[in-house]
Amino acid sequence: MRTADAADNAAMPPAQTTEPFVVKRRSLGTTRTTLYLGSVVFGLMVLFTLLCVVVQLIRGEPIREPLEAVWLSWGGMPLIFAVGLPVLLLVGLVTTAEERHEGDQDDVLLSINETGVYLGGEQPRTIPWSDVHGICRVERRGVNSEGEDAWHPYLVVLRYDGDALPRSSKAWGPSEQWPGTVEILGRPLPYDDLVAAVARYAPHVQVTDRGRVTD
Repeated sequence: MRTADAADNAAMPPAQTTEPFVVKRRSLGTTRTTLYLGSVVFGLMVLFTLLCVVVQLIRGEPIREPLEAVWLSWGGMPLIFAVGLPVLLLVGLVTTAEERHEGDQDDVLLSINETGVYLGGEQPRTIPWSDVHGICRVERRGVNSEGEDAWHPYLVVLRYDGDALPRSSKAWGPSEQWPGTVEILGRPLPYDDLVAAVARYAPHVQVTDRGRVTD
């Protein structure tokens, strides 16, 4: 009996689990990034203090004078900052831990998995593969921060076959600005990475780069 069970288990292929292709927002305004930066600053402050103490001990001179010159300058602002920074780091640590429990779906700009294509942004949505007739990259004319005309790349999930596309590219399907081009420190999305990700989960879906569109 055990031999038969072992044979059945050997015949069954192992479960295949594939991590989704995800492009996330990496902004300087996130709590996690601020926590990292604050930790680096606090570490440098401690290192500088220890360095001053070691140098003065080697010289055989008083430690108090250089420390007072540094930490009590500008009305004691460096000392106040040094005392308050650990409290801020503790608050940031608690907030980051809560964010991990709540999930970071709001930071996802694009996700491609077995289910379909997830587009983040102001109106997040998931388009199942059954509704996807293609994925393309286009460039649309817009205005930059200086008021000049510029071309901005977009990722479009096509809802129509190539022969049935409406004249206006804005009606081709849901679209978002190309992930990583606008967000601060956002991970850029190379075109080849997009092609490889779609081929992994939906090899029947074609990925194209249609360049600049007039609308």
